Amino acid sequence: MSSPPRQRFALIDALRGVAATSVMLYHYGTGDLRAPLAAKLPALAMLLMKKGWIGVQIFFVLSGYVIANTVGLRRPDLADAARFSLRRQVRLDPPYWVAMLVAVGVPWYLKLTLHDQRPVAMPRQVLAHLVYLQDILHFRPIQPVFWTLAIEVQLYMAFIVMLALLRRLPWAVSCVALVLSWAASLHAAVHWRFIGTGLFFVHWYLFALGAAVCWVRLKRFDARWVAPMLGVCLYAAARIHRLEPLFGALTAGVLLAAGRRDGLSRWLNWAPLTFLGRVSYGIYLLHPMAGSITRWRLSAFFGHDTFWGAVAMFVNAFIWTLVASHFLHTYVEKPAMAWAGRITWYRGPRPERE
Repeated sequence: MSSPPRQRFALIDALRGVAATSVMLYHYGTGDLRAPLAAKLPALAMLLMKKGWIGVQIFFVLSGYVIANTVGLRRPDLADAARFSLRRQVRLDPPYWVAMLVAVGVPWYLKLTLHDQRPVAMPRQVLAHLVYLQDILHFRPIQPVFWTLAIEVQLYMAFIVMLALLRRLPWAVSCVALVLSWAASLHAAVHWRFIGTGLFFVHWYLFALGAAVCWVRLKRFDARWVAPMLGVCLYAAARIHRLEPLFGALTAGVLLAAGRRDGLSRWLNWAPLTFLGRVSYGIYLLHPMAGSITRWRLSAFFGHDTFWGAVAMFVNAFIWTLVASHFLHTYVEKPAMAWAGRITWYRGPRPERE
């Protein structure tokens, strides 16, 4: 059977846009532009940029929700799981490859034409990135954001394989498995285990939160289980003084409330935010190189150590990131989505309430 048309949620698009923009602002506002910007910008603005990395954790929760919603009530087998993974990679890989080409090609161009001495990517390093194994194999990252894509791939593959392995058991077993794995992952995150290994498990609790909230909306998960999960995340955040569990719980809580109040299609349905959401993948992939190229081209006209020079570089990097992201979305991401949509990943019986 073919999959039903993908449902678009304005709230999730908006949160994606906020998350991608926050990560971009983090990288733009905490590098060599930080000191001149901090000289005149309010402390709150600098604090928001400094904590913008939390957008990554928001993405993990949103991914859990979106993947669970895509699977819906289907009970996939391992062959379905393989086709599902193929479909996801057809959707995600082409924009990633373009970003990889830019990230690898520009430093090599500068090295060959201007004898720039900054490090360039080598073939084995590129190959490791193409198969999302760069951190596991301990290669230097080509771009600072690429590690999260490897984690995303592991997260959704673990989720679909878990469902396939438990497909012949009652749904309650899948729910219990999700909760137990969430608890183990949160424990690992609190105690900082597996950090830096390139393994997904320390981030799994965020993905599991998003999936659990989606299952509540699909009436496959008892809503009474979610409140303790959110509460434990908030307690963990307070105990270890970290933002990851806090924003994970807040994001999941917003999605839970929106699902109960028909807010997924209405909340934050504001054109600028939904635009940022549509091009968020491009923003996330391209902003490091857009920022670097902008600073390189403008450095002859503006000193990055002055406030107005830093503002000029910041604004130009932001604009060019949006322009490049729009083109990537239009000419690469949308065709990739269309190709992925032609792949029928589920070939089992029709779900009881599709």
